[in-house]
Amino acid sequence: MKICMVGYGRIAGVHSRYLASIPGVELDTVVGVRVQATEAFAREHGYAHVSYDLEQTLQRPDLDAVVLCSPSPLHAPQSERALCAGKHVLCEIPLALSLADAERLGELAERLDRRLMICHTERFEAGKRALCSQIAAGDLHPLHVIACFHFIRRGNVHATPERASWTDNLLWHHGCHTVDAVLTMLGEPETHDLRAQFGAPWPGLGVPIDVDLQWRSPDSVLVNISLSHNAHWGIHDYRLICLEDTIVCDHGKLLNQEGVVLDNAAAPSPNLLQDREFVEAVRQDRAPEVNVASVLPAMRVLQAVWDTLG
Repeated sequence: MKICMVGYGRIAGVHSRYLASIPGVELDTVVGVRVQATEAFAREHGYAHVSYDLEQTLQRPDLDAVVLCSPSPLHAPQSERALCAGKHVLCEIPLALSLADAERLGELAERLDRRLMICHTERFEAGKRALCSQIAAGDLHPLHVIACFHFIRRGNVHATPERASWTDNLLWHHGCHTVDAVLTMLGEPETHDLRAQFGAPWPGLGVPIDVDLQWRSPDSVLVNISLSHNAHWGIHDYRLICLEDTIVCDHGKLLNQEGVVLDNAAAPSPNLLQDREFVEAVRQDRAPEVNVASVLPAMRVLQAVWDTLG
């Protein structure tokens, strides 16, 4: 299975390492913009070819799948081009910056019988999977969920110190991770009484970098989500106040007031599980676990919130 990687940032490196560990997967081509960075990435991860023209690369019949680690605004158009070229697609989150584009891509992938998987990586974390199972089994009954995704990103500097050429969107990117994680844990795709607050657009970026979301689930679970690119102290956790216990899920590790409930240190990397699922879905000619239909509930929430900003 020959892979084309689009992008050469940190997350592209993560995908490259794990995909290379899967038997039968070949890192064939990396597509980039900056010549020096693209060639350095190809050497580091063992890609056979480099390219600076995605359209031309997609015409190669021997390439099986495309992994999109490009800027968020390019995810939807590049996914469409790859699908129309007959390639399977693993797309970094978010799939699109609108609900309409996400729905259209899902319909396109189905019509063309291509696999389209989105990197909602938190779904593969051991702690979140355990919480999903316990809630579904009725062992935990959530009453209130408080989620935080805080770190500092006040400019076009992303996961590496190098200045990026595009502006990250807090709601559609990190909000997508967090909203999807909460909806998946609760097992309830619907929201009632959805409300949102935005901070002022950050100077030079033009988008808010502080957002609060609140809703009530059909079972009357209260949900509060706090998102910030202004936080000097990074926090990314989920606090579930349940009838039986209060549990904090911190990067997949579960803790209560007595200590660690589940330590995921020995669990396989969620990135590995995610990439392996994509490869297996392609090989088995089936829908991947995180397909477009499964992420649309989160996209509907984000679209409804985004519409209140305009």
